[in-house]
Amino acid sequence: MKSRILKTLVIAITCTATIGLSACGSSGGSSESKKTTSSAKKIINVGIMNAPSGFNAIDSSDVAQNDMTQILFKPLVELDSSFKFVSSLADSIETTDNKTFTVKLNKKAKWTDGKPVTADDTMFTLALITNPKVSSTIASKFNILAGLNDAGKNTNGTDNFDGAKKVDDHTIQIITKDHVDKTVFEDLVGQYLKTVPKHILKDVPVDQVFKASFFQNPTVTDGPFKLVTYKKDQYVQMAANKDYFRGAPKLTQLNFKIMQGTEITVQLQSGEIDMNDPQIGLIPNDDVDKVKAMKNIKVEIDKVSSGVQTLQINVKSIPDAKVRRAISYAINRKQIIKNLLKGAGEEFIGAYAPSSQFFDKDIDYASYDPAKAKALLKEANWDSSKVLKFNVPVGNTAREQAANVIAQNLQDVGIKVQIQKYDFVTSLALGKKHQFDLYIVGLTSDPVNPDISAYIGTGQALDLSGYSNPELDALLQQGKTTVDKTKRTEIYNKVQEIYSTDSPSPGVYAPLGVGAVNKRVTYGSPKGIGMYVDIEKWDVSK
Repeated sequence: MKSRILKTLVIAITCTATIGLSACGSSGGSSESKKTTSSAKKIINVGIMNAPSGFNAIDSSDVAQNDMTQILFKPLVELDSSFKFVSSLADSIETTDNKTFTVKLNKKAKWTDGKPVTADDTMFTLALITNPKVSSTIASKFNILAGLNDAGKNTNGTDNFDGAKKVDDHTIQIITKDHVDKTVFEDLVGQYLKTVPKHILKDVPVDQVFKASFFQNPTVTDGPFKLVTYKKDQYVQMAANKDYFRGAPKLTQLNFKIMQGTEITVQLQSGEIDMNDPQIGLIPNDDVDKVKAMKNIKVEIDKVSSGVQTLQINVKSIPDAKVRRAISYAINRKQIIKNLLKGAGEEFIGAYAPSSQFFDKDIDYASYDPAKAKALLKEANWDSSKVLKFNVPVGNTAREQAANVIAQNLQDVGIKVQIQKYDFVTSLALGKKHQFDLYIVGLTSDPVNPDISAYIGTGQALDLSGYSNPELDALLQQGKTTVDKTKRTEIYNKVQEIYSTDSPSPGVYAPLGVGAVNKRVTYGSPKGIGMYVDIEKWDVSK
């Protein structure tokens, strides 16, 4: 089975299938808004649980933002539901030596203001991502490129570096430090290099680019849909880009409605949303049978999880690895999967899930064992009066319930916990600042690449636990630049050993996503991976 791993976080939802934009902020919709809806419009509304933190194409802090920008700013390639990379902005990526990758951009691509998308735009985007003054969370993925340091940054004081060269207006060459498997290149560079418009952003001071209003309201994009309105914590409305280079979308409008998980079932039944996003619009497990019984809905359950819920442990407030490992031993994951997920999930403790081709079954994982947890706490002289602050984002019912189980599990072994609930954007902001002791948060799984450096690499923006281990950093870097499968397996076995011993962010569970779609949708469906790859083809019956 394909490899799966930890990766990134969560997003946004939609509007009514029979109402106009003015109703997007509510769960129903006023009669006035219904009157304004044109019968000629083709609209799909997607339900999700968390708001995007913005629309920054060179950031990847949360799944919602990542998916929104994938629609607005096309990456070089995209991963489809069969775990294959397909062309997006790039017509082709070729290499003869696994070091020099020639990227040919689609010559028909143009920005929504009519200007062409060129190699200059892509080179400009690379310069932003790799500039030390830009705090791009995806920069570390580019550290395989020649001329960049381990953080993926260019320190030569110019915008140019040895790993990227313009060949002509629609061709660039990207050069790696060492031999890299093409799939790894596509995974790290191809799907995260989302080109942004140079002519719009070139005058913004580099150290201010993340604060640019453009990344909260991008007015010039190149994807199949363009942003119309974003009302925080309520909805994102997009309209079709009729000049999209891979063909005009069949839909007129695409909406994402942001709601509590419990509302997803209600609005699927009422038709106010047409589908959910299995990653960030989870149907409560208690409602799955109810949704399956809806006559207007088709249901599919993912065979492979596209995400994992992890328990981030702040290594500064809990510096003893024995205590962190005790916390992992205390968690009754099987209870969570059986009672909360109704069996629709997989136990996940270490760096990789048991179904991963890189999973090492011989590692001593800290699975449920309260006696071992108590013994380790005693060895560590744990102060039983200490109260750990437990950051829990709201919206995902199963995750909130799992947090309650974890809190009780910890209480049972002598660790006091205080749950603090926040909306997702706030919880993530606190997570990035390491303002928590424990933080339960979802990360996406990668089916093709076992690299997890973005989450546990020293100084990485998404290393929420604040963990640092130079030996692990070096192993992960070697893994990215090793083509030989046997050697890669040896590297990632060692990664798992260190990760399990130090337990900076043990996994809790990997849910199997449940996708539900209204039968009026004739093309397009919920998928944990590759849901938005061919979104221009989505359609509904009249």
